[in-house]
Amino acid sequence: MEFNLFSTAAALIAAAALTWLVLRFFFGEQKAASGAMDASGKRQTATITVKGGYSPAVVSMRAGTPITLTFDRQETGECTSHVVFGDLGLDAMLPGNAVTDVELPALPAGEYPFACGMNMVHGLLKVEGNASAGTDKLHPLTASAEAPMLDSAEAERREAAERTKEITSLTRLVAIGTVLTLPVFIVTMLHMANPMLVPHWMVNPWLQAILITPVMFYCGHPIHAVGFPALAHRSPDMNSLVSLGTSAAYLYSLVTCVAPQVFPEGSREPYFESVGVVITLVLVGRLLETKAREGTGKAVQSLIKLRPRTAHKLNAASPENVEWLNPANFTDMDIDTIAVGDLLVVKNGERVPTDGIIVAGNASIDESMITGESKPVTKTTGAAVTGATVLLKGDLVMQATQVGANTVLSQIAAMVARAQATKAPVQQLADRIARYFVPAVMVIAIWTFAIWIALGPAPQLAHALITAVNVLIIACPCALGLATPLSVTVSLGLGATNGVLVTSAKALEQARRIGTVVFDKTGTITRGVVDATADWNKPSYEQDTVKEGSPEAIAALRARGIRTVMLSGDKAEVAGRIAREVGIDTVICEVKPDGKAYWIAKLQRERDENTATSGSSRAPHDLIAMVGDGINDAPALAQADLGIAIGTGTDVAMQSADVTLMSGDLRGVIRTINLSNATMRNIRENLGWAFGYNIIGIPIAAGVLYPFTGWLLSPMIAGLAMALSSVCLVLNANRLHAANISGGTTTDITGSAAATTTANTIEPTVIVDDRTSLNHVTDQSNNPTNKENTMDMGMHMHHNAPADGETATDPVCGMTVAVNDDAITREYEGKSYYFCGEHCATNFAKAPQIFLS
Repeated sequence: MEFNLFSTAAALIAAAALTWLVLRFFFGEQKAASGAMDASGKRQTATITVKGGYSPAVVSMRAGTPITLTFDRQETGECTSHVVFGDLGLDAMLPGNAVTDVELPALPAGEYPFACGMNMVHGLLKVEGNASAGTDKLHPLTASAEAPMLDSAEAERREAAERTKEITSLTRLVAIGTVLTLPVFIVTMLHMANPMLVPHWMVNPWLQAILITPVMFYCGHPIHAVGFPALAHRSPDMNSLVSLGTSAAYLYSLVTCVAPQVFPEGSREPYFESVGVVITLVLVGRLLETKAREGTGKAVQSLIKLRPRTAHKLNAASPENVEWLNPANFTDMDIDTIAVGDLLVVKNGERVPTDGIIVAGNASIDESMITGESKPVTKTTGAAVTGATVLLKGDLVMQATQVGANTVLSQIAAMVARAQATKAPVQQLADRIARYFVPAVMVIAIWTFAIWIALGPAPQLAHALITAVNVLIIACPCALGLATPLSVTVSLGLGATNGVLVTSAKALEQARRIGTVVFDKTGTITRGVVDATADWNKPSYEQDTVKEGSPEAIAALRARGIRTVMLSGDKAEVAGRIAREVGIDTVICEVKPDGKAYWIAKLQRERDENTATSGSSRAPHDLIAMVGDGINDAPALAQADLGIAIGTGTDVAMQSADVTLMSGDLRGVIRTINLSNATMRNIRENLGWAFGYNIIGIPIAAGVLYPFTGWLLSPMIAGLAMALSSVCLVLNANRLHAANISGGTTTDITGSAAATTTANTIEPTVIVDDRTSLNHVTDQSNNPTNKENTMDMGMHMHHNAPADGETATDPVCGMTVAVNDDAITREYEGKSYYFCGEHCATNFAKAPQIFLS
């Protein structure tokens, strides 16, 4: 090719100018739309249109006033079917072509990003100004609790119906696209192989245009209807790239039909077959992905579907003096009509219709679908029963105590949904890259076109068009956006079906880094009750028996190199006996009621000091977990790097924890760690595929191999690769359903007796908490002798705020903190509280009432 300096310079200058325009358009400051007060003057409102993005994408609201965001979704499809507020732990379903109100509480000033369920469409809620006097500031993590909770079963039915409708529509479009594209594709391929194989009229560009135009505009409508508006909203996605690429190829081909003389010789071949094949393949990929995504939430879906649709309502006000098993004495009712207080008959082999207590009869019940434990539980009058569990033997009458969205089953589904709305820290890198990915691909396509036009071999225009279209089509931003959320969605459901409820993606990621597990004794390691056959001449604490599974769980932790610590208020002799029986490494005894959070904080400080002294970064397994069940465990659960609550314990403990074990079996701690390991391994595989695919695919599409091989990628191959990339991620995430998270819970120790024998050979280190009752040791480096009474601390914090230069007490760990301009503070109910570090401040903000009670 003859080198032309002028044309080369012109092409490069044009590319630079287009690059500047693209960057300015996508990354320029967006003006925020302000919300308006409703008629009551007590709530702010704003309407956001969902069509290829959010419009407006940035909404401004005032701090201290509740918010209603009305999402007007004018499209269907998987991508925008949910809106997720990651910082608030809120995931709201948005039905297609419908209006949905999302209620938010009064929020403190800050920025609250939101995104679609596939993490490809983004918006921002800006809350500005100060809250009005008397309005409590809420921490973002507690905001979702104020949102109305939709019945999980109803939400599942709506989502399944929309997905079925989308699959039907995509199937029809794929069929039409295939019928119209296949003749053009076959004829073109045969003509390329040997022009003599097909008549000349069959390769007429007008005939190809007639067949492919419906594919472009009818079959491609779901792609273009999202892709082009997303460009206008400055949030381009995969659809935008496909729309740009196919539109460029279609217009180029159309011009070759109408005015071929516009193009130089050698650049007058149409690419209608590429347009048809790319659109059809993208639709095939979307169809496969939608079907595959049905499986990502099947664990929780299967739980929801366990709920029976009917219940036997007893016609009498009491089961006494009534033959309640006689069908004449009860009426079959729809489960949605059952109210709290209704008496329900449950017969042998049936599922418990809702949560309640037994008022007559007894039964052996399979609770494995809730707790993950396969061993049946025998229950009698006065015992609580959970909806969806199965009566294996016996009959009973129960009184409903919770119905609908308030049942354990619905709350599990709601907790999993909230956890799925959160983001794992590992996702942050992918999110940052995804934010710039599509504009970067557009810039690469511009420069690819310019370089081929300026420096490429003849026919330059044809080569430039093909390579630029290839770059646009092969890029897959969805792979980056889906890599982490898909794995998290499957894993949280898998955990729920195994009795492990994880409250956030962050906790799911961090569990694998546990290096120390601190156990409460009573009710956690031990049963916390004394058998009826016990010797009442002995103290009850000496007859508190160890829970089944505790020795195995602790042995499994030790086998993994995880340190185990037990906190107990008992004397050294009693606590040491329990520690030896289960194999605990270290026992801290005679701990005062307020002392558990102190010891957790002390362990954390020792870890941080050792890390600082060694000068190295933190070890991969250095997090401190706390396992507890009682009200007095709540501060320690919140203080720990990872709080694990026993589901048979108190609600306060579970609200303070990051993970809840639905059964009391401590082997659930091993399941939690196994679940975290399996999840992170799957996420790494997905991220490796997503980054690797794009890093390798885009340069090949741009033609980097041409100087060495003389080979250019076909747009059809690029379209096939892009269509299958997301499908591969979904299929890989679904592999987690087969993960065995119960593996290693006994570390190959067969039987409880063997585990106990091994445990008894371990002599624990015993530490006596000799602090004065209800006192906290202050920071030794600042004041080695001063101690501050926590009762005085409570009075001090609730009445007079400390002045600058004085000291205050951290309500989480009890340390003395200097009061000055650099102090770390949080506001709650109009008062300021001071903290030793961000860790304590963050834990306080999760549940301030627990630390102040």
